[in-house]
Parts: sequence; C-alpha cells; structure tokens
Amino acid sequence: MRSQGKFLKLGAFCGVLVFAVSGQAQVGAENLQCGQEREVQAGLLTEATYNRMNSAFEKLGNEKYSEALADLKKLSESRLGDFEKASVHQAMGFAQAQLEDYEAAVRHFEEAIRLNQMPNQAHFAMILQVAQLYNVLRRYDEALRQLDFWFCVSTEDAKKQADVWMLKASLHVQKEDFSEALAAVDQALELRPDAPESWFQLKLGMHLQLKQYRPATEVLKTLIHFSPDRKEYWIQMAGSYLELNEQAEAMSALRLAHRRGLLSTNSEYLQLAGLLQDMGSPRFAAEVLLDGLDRGFVEATVRNWEAVAGAWYQAREMEKALAAYERAGALASDGKIDLQRASIMTSMESWSGVTEAATRALEKGGLNESQQGNAYLIIGMAQFYLSDLNAAEQAFKRAENYGRIRTAAREWLNHVQQTRNQMASR
Repeated sequence: MRSQGKFLKLGAFCGVLVFAVSGQAQVGAENLQCGQEREVQAGLLTEATYNRMNSAFEKLGNEKYSEALADLKKLSESRLGDFEKASVHQAMGFAQAQLEDYEAAVRHFEEAIRLNQMPNQAHFAMILQVAQLYNVLRRYDEALRQLDFWFCVSTEDAKKQADVWMLKASLHVQKEDFSEALAAVDQALELRPDAPESWFQLKLGMHLQLKQYRPATEVLKTLIHFSPDRKEYWIQMAGSYLELNEQAEAMSALRLAHRRGLLSTNSEYLQLAGLLQDMGSPRFAAEVLLDGLDRGFVEATVRNWEAVAGAWYQAREMEKALAAYERAGALASDGKIDLQRASIMTSMESWSGVTEAATRALEKGGLNESQQGNAYLIIGMAQFYLSDLNAAEQAFKRAENYGRIRTAAREWLNHVQQTRNQMASR
C-alpha cells in the first residue's frame, strides 16, 4: 500500500486537459460485477519464487527500483502459477510506478487484476491504483470509470478514504461535472475534519461554477480562517455578496481587506469607494481613494480625482472637494471641471476663486454654448461682488451673446447700472 499514497498525491490535482474517450471497460469487471462479493482462495508461492520475490522486495525497500524490476522481469519468464504471476506483476507495477513509467505500471497492475488471484485487499488496491495511474497519465475518462468500479465493488469501510473521494472530485472537474465533483468533495470533508486548505478551495470553485453564492460565502469564511492575508478570498467574498445583492456585506469584506493592506489595484479601490458612497459613507470613500492615490494603486486620472471630489462634496467637505476638483481640472483636456469648480465656489461666495476657475475653464475650452455663457455670467457676478463694475459689465456683455444666458445677463447689466447710479448720487 506504500504506492497508493504516492499515486493519490501525484494525481489528485492535475490540470484540466481534454482527451478522447476510450471504450475500454473497467479492469476487473470480467471477474467481478458491481455488488458481487469476491471470493478467492489463498494462493501460495513456491520456495524458489518466494526467495526471489523476497530479494526483489528488499531492493524495492532500498529504492533500487531498476535492479528490482530486472529481477522481477527474469522471474516473470519462469514457469509460474497464476497466483505467482499476479504477485510478480503487482510488484513490477509498483517498481514501474516508482520509476515514473506509469504506462508500464498500468499494464502490470491490469494483468495482475485480470489473473484474479490476489487477496481482496491487494486486488481492490490495484484497481484503485490503476485509476490513480490513469489520472497521472491524464486519461481522465478511463480513470473515472476505473474509480467508479472500485467504489462499486469495495466495502463500505474501504470507501471511507477521504483522499479517494478527492480523486473522484478532481476527475469530475475534468469532465466539468461540477455537481458530482462537489458531492465528492463534501464526502471527503465529512471523512476528514482536519482537511487541508486546498480541499476547501476546490469546494469553493465548485460552488462558484454552479453559481451557489450563499454556500460559497460560508466556504470563504473557512478559507479566510486558513489564510487571513490572502487577498483572493476577500475579493471573492465581496463578489459573492454582490451576486446576492448584499452590498453592505460586500463593502464590509472589501473594507476589512483594505484594513489588512491587501487591496492593490485601481478597480479594487474604486469598488470599495463606490460601495462606501452607496452605503452613505462618502467621507470614508474619499479617504480610501486618497489612500490608493498616495500608494500608487489608484491611477491619478481625471475620472479618479473627480471621484474623490464627488465623495468630499457628498460629505459636505467643500474645501477638500474643491482641492480634488482642481487636481482633476488640471489633468482634464477641457474646462468643464473648472467650470464646475467655479459653480461650487459661487454657492460659497468665494469670488476670487470663481474668477480664477471660470477664466481657466474658458481658456481650456471644450465648453458648449450654454457653458460658455454661464462662465461669463459667473465671472461677471464675481467681479461685481469684488466691486470691479467695469470688469463685471464687460463679462455680462459677453454673456449677453449666449441665448439661454441673455435674459440673466441683461438683468445683471441693469443691476450694474443701478449700482453706478446709486454710487454717483451719494
């Protein structure tokens, strides 16, 4: 049974490749049907065969596999009974497997199974070993057929091998039969309470393939317990909650990942900031984006600085919003953001800033007719409140040339003239 563990280790998690389906029947089915109890008489080795086999096993135990194989090959050419032949082929299969000649190992094990002479434990172990070797050879359909046959003829106690259920799961993955794979993983996990992280990873993968997001979140909690600093788990947790339309939980997962210093991409920071803003936490959204910008994870683009500004604006942090809009406007190819900044400062009656921002908006260009007229109008308003009536009048006359702004511009021109008259009459 030494080889069994190795085959499972080698074959349980091979990459996904597709091979042609073989028509070969299960090895051993010619002698034993599903559900049938196997009865075989105990075989005997002659003294000469026993001595030569014992010598070969000593070499196998000392990892002299090639020497042992050569001895066993010579022995196989002798006149032997069926039990002796089966014993020799079993040993040769083991030696070939250790030499990583898996095709030859399969042939020897299959011949030993066909002879149907070995005791039950050895016979069924070889059926399982053939399945494992087919898996190593990436002949997945044959491996699954052989493994299903092993399950069919084995005792209930023999089936309580968690590693074998994981082999079955991996083979169903190759066939993209994710429901069967998940069922096999669950059997394995039930049999092994101390299962490794990789088993839960496979279970998670099956839930995600089947779009079973609720159980996926439960598996992710276990995986995070294994590896709390593995970013992938937190991102998958957030994604699963989003699929369930549970934005608050998704935000919490991403926020915890951020606190652990795990977020490292532009999209991750933007997603967290967006969720924070949607959940009524614009201040935290702005702080997250600024952290990403400082660390270089968030790209210093117009759009991202606008997102920072928008979050600060929603949080009623106007000075911080204006600073972010200024950064965005400096990167923009047109003056639209500067005009927006000017409009905010108009509501704040920050007239010097209004003039600077609106003037820069006009200089950069890219404004439609209505935006141009509005820029001149608010420049005029700023100059008026700064007591520069001449500059205000000039700006309002420019604004008068734009249809939608014309009425407001003329009203302001009248107001300028009234102000002059009042000043002259004093």
